[in-house]
Amino acid sequence: MGLRAVCRLKNVIAIAMATQALGCAGPAVKRDLSAIPVGQVGFDDLCGLQEYFDEIALKMVPPPDLVDGADIEHVSKSATARGGRARYAFQTPFQLATVRRVLEQNWKNLPPKLNSAKRIDLAVNWSERAGLQRVANDSKPELFLEGVATPLPYHVCLSELLFGEPLYRQRRTLLGLPPMPPSPTSHPLALPPPPSPIPLPDAGAAAAPPVSSPQQSPPPAH
Repeated sequence: MGLRAVCRLKNVIAIAMATQALGCAGPAVKRDLSAIPVGQVGFDDLCGLQEYFDEIALKMVPPPDLVDGADIEHVSKSATARGGRARYAFQTPFQLATVRRVLEQNWKNLPPKLNSAKRIDLAVNWSERAGLQRVANDSKPELFLEGVATPLPYHVCLSELLFGEPLYRQRRTLLGLPPMPPSPTSHPLALPPPPSPIPLPDAGAAAAPPVSSPQQSPPPAH
């Protein structure tokens, strides 16, 4: 084998190894929002979830199912901290479309099965802050596809997606967004119509003559 052939072979091997390394790279953050205050992320709807939570509020779609969870409460002299681990399952078409969009907008190198999965699970560690649940910065999030777990780096949109319902309800009020239409499932109770009133006799009308009983014939004479 000549020197030129050896060089070509080395180039092919190097390209193959680089391609393999790229394919094995785990998910990484694609859209970094870490420099933006957390409250601003939600207020500006940078994760694009206002419509999602509006649909849930209208009961047009259900929220994702909590399929596994454990709460932990730590009591100290200064305060009581609550937290835990929770896993949520996205299964309906609307849920799947939303979670795929959030994942693809904010992470790269995601598993190829994401687009065809019929169920997508997200597991996170959470902590309670000011009465609200948020994904912990060191939560070690995991993406589950067909039972296979893939680690995800932390991203603020995880908190917005999983625990943002009260914040987006408040956002709608603060911004004065148009009121949502009434839920199609919340119909008022249909009551029967009131009975028709009984007509009273006209005071000016002549009274009907009394009905006389028929006279009996006298008995025959004997």
